[in-house]
Amino acid sequence: MRHSRYVWVLGLSLFCLTTIITFQTPQTVISALADSHYGNSPHSTIQHFWTLMDLRQTDLAHDLLSLPVGSLDENEFNGWETRLNKDPLLSLQKVEFMNSDLKSATSQAVVVRVFWTSPVQDVQHVTYSLSLKQTEKGWRIERIKRLNTL
Repeated sequence: MRHSRYVWVLGLSLFCLTTIITFQTPQTVISALADSHYGNSPHSTIQHFWTLMDLRQTDLAHDLLSLPVGSLDENEFNGWETRLNKDPLLSLQKVEFMNSDLKSATSQAVVVRVFWTSPVQDVQHVTYSLSLKQTEKGWRIERIKRLNTL
């Protein structure tokens, strides 16, 4: 009986692996295994971006962006980078997705409300419209537009 459990676990694992490879392209599977934050969806990319910002790993967060140099979008990112580096007590509370319908497979616009908290301040929220595009490296943010101010 004990050996049959191992056979069942092995069989289930092979079935899951075969299903993943069948429904995803090999490039997607290998990228997901090699780069754990490689998102198969805009939601996971956005969530990972704000998590990296919260951890003050802005260089890794910048890798998820494909913004034109000197644009207002890049200035918005640089403003957040400066703000997070100046206030070490500011931390991400949650990321709330305002629209959840995913229509296009190659590009996506998502409205996100980001909540920040600090022991010395009340909860602050900022609403953004983010445009994402599917690239060979996964989803990348190509536009960050603030919809409200703090």
